[in-house]
Amino acid sequence: MWVLLKDFLLVSMGMGIGVVLMCILNVGKEADCETKQLEESEDN
Repeated sequence: MWVLLKDFLLVSMGMGIGVVLMCILNVGKEADCETKQLEESEDN
């Protein structure tokens, strides 16, 4: 029983870390796009 609980917690923790990493990557990508747009608007 404890083995199943431990495995479930590990899988849940792994999924949580994956979701957090995806959110961080998406925010970084959005920031890159925004800085590119700002640089383009400053050039004009």
